Amino acid sequence: MKEAIRRKRKQLGCLPRSKYDIIVRCLNGSFDVPVKKRTPEENNCLAMIRKRKDFELGDRGSLLCGGKQVLVKEDLPRFVEKMFMENKGCGARVIYNKLKVNYTGFSEQAILEILYNSKYYHEKYPRFTNKPKPKTITEEEPGKRWQIDIINMKNQSVSYKGSTYSYILQVVDVYSRYVMPKPLKTKSSREVAKALEDVLMVNLAPDIIQCDNGLEFKGPSMKLLLNKYNIKMINSRPYHPQSQGKCERSNSVIKAKILFATKSKRGFNWVEGLQDLAYAINTSFKRVLGGLTPFEAYYGRSHVFTKERHSSREIKKTIRRANKKAYRSLLKNATSPSKYKVGETVLIRYPFRKSRVPTKR
Repeated sequence: MKEAIRRKRKQLGCLPRSKYDIIVRCLNGSFDVPVKKRTPEENNCLAMIRKRKDFELGDRGSLLCGGKQVLVKEDLPRFVEKMFMENKGCGARVIYNKLKVNYTGFSEQAILEILYNSKYYHEKYPRFTNKPKPKTITEEEPGKRWQIDIINMKNQSVSYKGSTYSYILQVVDVYSRYVMPKPLKTKSSREVAKALEDVLMVNLAPDIIQCDNGLEFKGPSMKLLLNKYNIKMINSRPYHPQSQGKCERSNSVIKAKILFATKSKRGFNWVEGLQDLAYAINTSFKRVLGGLTPFEAYYGRSHVFTKERHSSREIKKTIRRANKKAYRSLLKNATSPSKYKVGETVLIRYPFRKSRVPTKR
């Protein structure tokens, strides 16, 4: 823990020109301001030098930190523009990784803000005020709509009771984010339908199941299962994982849990421990649920029996308020529209297609 804190302290933030000059003067011995006449900025720079102990001067009098040249805050936009042009319109992360090889004193977020406020970025990636607001898939009650997906675990295939498992069927309740994963040997339509039926037998059948356009969700076995439980199947947009956002997020969480358990426990079998991992996810507090756990939102009570039972009205009110807050945050953090002068040439993509986007094969 101490090493992590020490490593975090060594990350140098953006230095304005005034602070940069003060630190250089302190290092070359030309700083001779009396103690009583020093400004708060000068005292801050002196404290920074004493605390970090990795500042030094380069051959040409430039400031180095940890062996890398420190970029002044006022010079950072020029470097960002140069890297943007040299790398044919790359993003903030690429620019950050390329600059940090030889420079320090900046962050990926600072580069991102420079790009969003620059003219050259908006010339390549124009954004308009008439862009439709993002639509989030929500539900008013638990168990009404599920999202399902297949997690590929081929690189972590394990044997359990004489069979090899390479996939996970992920089932997520849209309202509560409650996860119900099932291990799979293959992702054939028959096996996926059987695993989904196992989930349906211990939970109330939803009205809608949403999935991507994978062939494993389109076989005759799946159609028979949907007809048996009177469930409507909805396919998300092709090549648009945002349509399956809640499920995709749950996939990354459960894969991270499996990776952590594999590194922490030698010989860990994720098929055997899958339900324990799902329980850990379902009993973790979520901000988007207003501080409730998926278990509380799905069943209406805490997983700890000593606690009082929540009223369904109170849970719905809390989740609705949290969802609205998250949606406002999504709109607030969206990229601002581009600004152009009258008469400027702007190249945009034609917004319509002559034919529909082909489904996955």
